[in-house]
Amino acid sequence: MAYFAVLVTELDNSKKDQYFSDHMKYLDDLRDQGTVIANGKFADGSLGLIIFRGESQAEVEDILSRSPFAIHGVREFNVHEWVAKWGPEI
Repeated sequence: MAYFAVLVTELDNSKKDQYFSDHMKYLDDLRDQGTVIANGKFADGSLGLIIFRGESQAEVEDILSRSPFAIHGVREFNVHEWVAKWGPEI
């Protein structure tokens, strides 16, 4: 199992409100399954970040391709394998 940091950038913000709740439900379900570890936006609003746990980058990219934001061209997801060092709380 590996970790992946996903940088989320805007493609078409005009559709954000229309698909936001569906996208968040999709991420919530992935979190419940243990696939998404954390997600959120940067305080300055420039990007979002999703931390995934998965078998491969291809698997994470496939999962993200089914997000309502990806399907409808609202956001772009750039996946990077992340060699994480966790603190004692995690």
